Amino acid sequence: MNFILLFLIPSLLAIIILPMIADRCIAAKMSFLFSVFSFLCALPLIFSVYFHDQTVFFLNQWLFCDKLGAFFIGINSFILMSTSFYSLGYLANEPPENLSKIIYRYYHTFFHLFSFGMLIVILSNNIGLMWIAMELSTIASVVLVALYQTQEALEAAWKYLILCGMGIGLALLGTVIIYFAAHDQLTNEQGLLWTALFANAPNFSAKLLAISFVFLFIGYGTKAGFFPLHNWLPDAHSEGPAPISALLSGLLLNVALLAIFRFKLILSKTSDADFASHLLLWFGFASLLFASFSLMRQRKLKRLFAYSSIEHIGLISIALGIGTPLAYFAGLLHLLMHSLSKTAAFFSSGSIIQRFHTQTISQLKGLTQSFPFAGWSLLFCCFALLGLPPSGIFFSELLLLLAILKTHALLALPLIIGLVVSFIAIFYKIQPIAFSMYPLTNDHLLKNREALTLPIMIHLFLVLLAGMIIPLLMMHPIAHVLW
Repeated sequence: MNFILLFLIPSLLAIIILPMIADRCIAAKMSFLFSVFSFLCALPLIFSVYFHDQTVFFLNQWLFCDKLGAFFIGINSFILMSTSFYSLGYLANEPPENLSKIIYRYYHTFFHLFSFGMLIVILSNNIGLMWIAMELSTIASVVLVALYQTQEALEAAWKYLILCGMGIGLALLGTVIIYFAAHDQLTNEQGLLWTALFANAPNFSAKLLAISFVFLFIGYGTKAGFFPLHNWLPDAHSEGPAPISALLSGLLLNVALLAIFRFKLILSKTSDADFASHLLLWFGFASLLFASFSLMRQRKLKRLFAYSSIEHIGLISIALGIGTPLAYFAGLLHLLMHSLSKTAAFFSSGSIIQRFHTQTISQLKGLTQSFPFAGWSLLFCCFALLGLPPSGIFFSELLLLLAILKTHALLALPLIIGLVVSFIAIFYKIQPIAFSMYPLTNDHLLKNREALTLPIMIHLFLVLLAGMIIPLLMMHPIAHVLW
């Protein structure tokens, strides 16, 4: 059986079966089992691509999985599994008035519909299908953001729908232009296949490809949360349930960046290759600096992490814009480490909000004394996001700095400024939450704590493990290829 088909079956079954299950406990457990099956089915697909060194195709080459896609499949399937497990505890502690029966019943359906859309984006060889899948993930995630049906949640969902809908519309225009640029060389659906476009890119009009990339970058860049296209992101992250905030920050932004990166690779084979790199660099540094200074102004915990996501997306964009092997390695490593660290941070903040019924930073004090695991896990998540050694982000940022010094040394200054300001801002905000002379005592006990704590521990362990292993790998002779 084709590995791509095998991998997609659990998600399709979850979308069909879960709406029929009325029992909350059974539905949550079934959702987790489907996520586990999806992860297990992803392993042979990843192994086939990496160890057999082959690209897997399916559906008349509309779907494919190369090494880049396998990397993103591994990240997505693992985090989807850990998030669905965390949802077991998170949803068990939600008050009945927050989620009605009908809303709860369809939570898991839209959860898997959202994840299915992201997986199709990763696997799409057809750029038209990629656009459709991105639109599907947008619609599903709008429902999830509005799950609580409060005024703030509905406003955040509406802003998300309007801004990302406009962005996706521009991405469609860019898709049409790139198809028009290729129609002389590639006929029928061949003009929509990424592999064919990449192979024949030198024969296309470089100007048309550059124009199409502008629309594609703005369209998918809106989903990625680049400044100044980011306005939906802080509201959606802060008003949605914690598991959805984790998926939006840890997965959706990555998938949007993957779409931009694939189109950048097409443009890189033309005479206008530097255009895409400059665009990624400009927006990357703008996002980094804007988010770093905006962190100082945040008053809510999840909004703080939302702006941190914009900062890290900026760092990844800078790496992709530099475009050297070392920079690509640093960017993909940073993407992986940020996904693990940021999802853990949203898991931790979600449990804190459920326990104390507030996410206002000034009202959260001394958690290491009143709720030790929540306080210390939040602190360690922030340490990982800030790039303190031996976290994996420390080495990805170090490698990015080295890549910049080798190519554009002057750009190291704004990079260091952004990192220092974000460090000061987050540490200044988190320190009173973790340590205070007047800790909170009016907390509420949570049920199913294993589901709330185990994903955080696993994610932080993987980030720490990566930080310990990467230096050893960089000393291997094969690592000199990057330098």
